[in-house]
Amino acid sequence: MNIKKDYRWGFSSTIENQWMINSLYQQLQIAKLGFHNLIFPPFCPICENELKFNERFVCEDCFNQIPMIESPFCRKCGAPMKKSETKCKHCNELNFHFSHLRALGLFMPPLSKMIHFLKYDRKTHLSERLGILLGNILVADPDSNDADIIIPVPLHKVKLRIRGYNQSLLLARSVSSVSHKELCLDAVIRKKATRSQTMLDYESRRKNLENAFEVIVPEKIKNRKIIIVDDVLTTGTTLDEIAKSLLEAGAKDVFGLVLSRAIRV
Repeated sequence: MNIKKDYRWGFSSTIENQWMINSLYQQLQIAKLGFHNLIFPPFCPICENELKFNERFVCEDCFNQIPMIESPFCRKCGAPMKKSETKCKHCNELNFHFSHLRALGLFMPPLSKMIHFLKYDRKTHLSERLGILLGNILVADPDSNDADIIIPVPLHKVKLRIRGYNQSLLLARSVSSVSHKELCLDAVIRKKATRSQTMLDYESRRKNLENAFEVIVPEKIKNRKIIIVDDVLTTGTTLDEIAKSLLEAGAKDVFGLVLSRAIRV
């Protein structure tokens, strides 16, 4: 008596067993996380309130309290202005190479703390939510939504190796996803390892960044309108130096798009 084996059933059974194992593993992980949160409930590091089940690291209330920059604001540097002001007191005497700049919010809590977590504490998932908010600013802006490509401010290879990631690139990816604009990563490099800009005044910042950037693939930016994405703008020297390099290499126009605008009193 010949018995024919149908190997399809064995194959199907194997797939079903693997699916059940994966499903069980996922359920165990969810249960493990739930038990851990029950014993050690997670708290928002900004407001110290307990996080809800669908919140990750920073609570929704803190996101809703981001100090957004709304009209009226300076089209040149993104700083907020009073309705009675006709000139921006932060950039009135400055001549930038970029046409204009938009910023999501002021560099103050809770946004400044979120940027610190993103930049120095490896909380890279924050770039997704913050980048989406920044992308919405770009889409709604009539002066820059016709840009062709997005370029994040590049890190020098030494700093990139130390930090492990470029926070401006992470933000730019979300901006690109929201705006459906091309993300260009290899046209500009930071060829000079500059010192930190944090404690420098405007002139020192400008000298520090002189010839720090180089366009290595000019054909990618020639005759194109470009958005430069960064996390924080204080004096504007970093974006201005990149914009200068891009325009000298043939870019048609350059705009700035930053997560926060720091105002020096």
